[in-house]
Amino acid sequence: MRCPKCRQPLAEQDPGPYLCCAAAPAQWRCTRCGQLSEGFAFPYGACPRCSGRLELRDAAPPGGGGATATLEAVRTAFEIELGGRAFYQCAAVDCGDAELRALFSRFAAMEGEHMETLSRRYHLDVPAPSAAFRTATAAVHAGAAPPQDAADLFALAIALEQRAARVFGERAAALPPGTAERRLYDELAAEEREHALLLGLEYARWRRRLPAGPAVAREAGVNAAELLLAGHADDAPAIECGDERLTYGQLRDRVARAAAVWHARGLQPGDRVAVKLPDGIDWVVCWLGTIWAGGVAVGVNPQVPAAEWQYMLDEAGFNVIVAESADDTPAPWHQRVITLAEGRHAVAAAAPVPPMPLTDDSPAFWVHSSGTSGRPKAVVHAQRCVREVGRISAERIGMRAGDRLFSSSRLFFVYPLANLLLAGLRNGATLILDPAWPTAASVAQRVAASRPDLLFSVPSLYRNLLHEGFAPGLAQAGVRLCVSAGEALPATLRQHWREASGLPMLDGYGASEVLVLVLTARDGDDGLWPSPGAGIEPLDPQAAAAGEPTRLLVRSPMLALGYLDRPAAMAESFRDGRFCPADLFVRTAGGAWRFAGREDGLVKIKGRWVNLPELEERLGARLAGLHEAAAACVPDADGVESVVFFFAAAAHDEPALRAALAERIGALPHYQRPARLERVDALPRTPSGKLLRRRLRERSFDAAPLR
Repeated sequence: MRCPKCRQPLAEQDPGPYLCCAAAPAQWRCTRCGQLSEGFAFPYGACPRCSGRLELRDAAPPGGGGATATLEAVRTAFEIELGGRAFYQCAAVDCGDAELRALFSRFAAMEGEHMETLSRRYHLDVPAPSAAFRTATAAVHAGAAPPQDAADLFALAIALEQRAARVFGERAAALPPGTAERRLYDELAAEEREHALLLGLEYARWRRRLPAGPAVAREAGVNAAELLLAGHADDAPAIECGDERLTYGQLRDRVARAAAVWHARGLQPGDRVAVKLPDGIDWVVCWLGTIWAGGVAVGVNPQVPAAEWQYMLDEAGFNVIVAESADDTPAPWHQRVITLAEGRHAVAAAAPVPPMPLTDDSPAFWVHSSGTSGRPKAVVHAQRCVREVGRISAERIGMRAGDRLFSSSRLFFVYPLANLLLAGLRNGATLILDPAWPTAASVAQRVAASRPDLLFSVPSLYRNLLHEGFAPGLAQAGVRLCVSAGEALPATLRQHWREASGLPMLDGYGASEVLVLVLTARDGDDGLWPSPGAGIEPLDPQAAAAGEPTRLLVRSPMLALGYLDRPAAMAESFRDGRFCPADLFVRTAGGAWRFAGREDGLVKIKGRWVNLPELEERLGARLAGLHEAAAACVPDADGVESVVFFFAAAAHDEPALRAALAERIGALPHYQRPARLERVDALPRTPSGKLLRRRLRERSFDAAPLR
């Protein structure tokens, strides 16, 4: 479509008031030197010869008719953007510091891009640069002294952006909410605040002489976000969250707009963005938009404890943080937060940009390990990982284009990130998202309402669905297959699930370092088998041949680049292009692998090895009233290691459970018998549901010894 007045193409993708400014140049007279100038706008509305104040002599009527206030808002916007571009162009010439010259050149280009957006929306050619403009002129309008050195130029740049934000904010506050002019001024004020913040961060980095980020070869040819969203019909459903739905075409467009917002904030390849939001379309758009722009996306638990959040901030040095609020982010990171409301507004106003091409091994995103053995580690994944991220889901799980997927775990966990978001988008599926923190009731309700084909969850949640009577309703809602991962799946739970729901359950083993489920077991398999594309070898072939536990070496095209700043952990876990998890496995008679727990799950009691996960399964299988149970090795009063068995149950079920457990314990070999039983309300777990066995060990016990 074209404008009926000037015949220029209408920028339908750009929200905002409809106004044609093509016929609105004006004649201006300088009140200081008397020079006459003609044009739509000038840098800071100042005379190009002497920087004096301009007054309007002759103006053409605005093409929109009766839109004088909006025309004035557009003119002000161009004045500020023109001034910013002129300043940065001059500053790049005047500055003797190479790093600052590059920064000022980048900001000049950014201001030009903003004016191009305004020119498309309001049908006006971008005004030409002002040859007479000088950085000293900018100082006058910023109320600062003329710059003498590079530091002065930087300070002046920040002052100009702050002044622009203040001018737009004041004009917005003076207008009624909802008007076209108010929307425009609010948009521009937010943009200038972002510029001021970015410049402040760059100034601090410049003063410390920190590098701006790794150099990336732009001619290289992959962008993980682009690859995930490619090859799907524009009208195919991509995401559902409550009543909001996005097709693949709409998702691509919104992701490209989010990337433009990051570019406007000065995001460079390798810069890190924390997405600290509840699950939803905004989460996906911000996360993928970061990668599309060349940045590194990091999903963060929106309920992360304060101490852990501080640790992550100190370790990661996020350039930008997207959150619902900045209230729980401490200084100096507080200033780097973009609120969800600001982000939505900026994305809606931005024009889409093409994806940033990067090398295969350029970082694309981080995930954090679950932290069962200490502080979580940041695992760095490369762009290349998405090439085959959907293969295992398609060939082993049976995921198809058009399938509807739902996960009870949140997207900042690697399990749903890899199997729902990455594999789902790669295979053209529809993602069903829920911002609420999961419970058995909420998951059952969401499944009934959205009718997914595949359900991804963890054993502890499947156990709760079973105990609370929700399992039969899942098949009635159309679920075709349940996938379990994140922790060991007890054989009895799998059997009870099939009996109660009628649904098959695929058991999977994966890790943050390899993303996908590299070992999987369908109903009837005698253990976990290597998934398509994954190579599995025992670290200790002799132990494996003898039926003893061993760690594994995992080769996968999704192997991470490594850990962030953890050289010792890197050397332990990444070996010759393979990942070596701390988990232990035993070879089955049929040649598959059976999970035997982590190294802390294999303990020596009275000179004999005891496998704690096996002990838990043997004692807890099919006990009525038992919610969950775990064993831990705990020193007694004399410091001698002994096994304590913890069980979660209602208080009224405790006497019967103690009697049943005592009977089963009596049938065990002497060295395997727990020395004590203790009832707990719930077992300690990570946010992803993994058992924290070390927390059980750290408890102070007062349970009566087993008689």
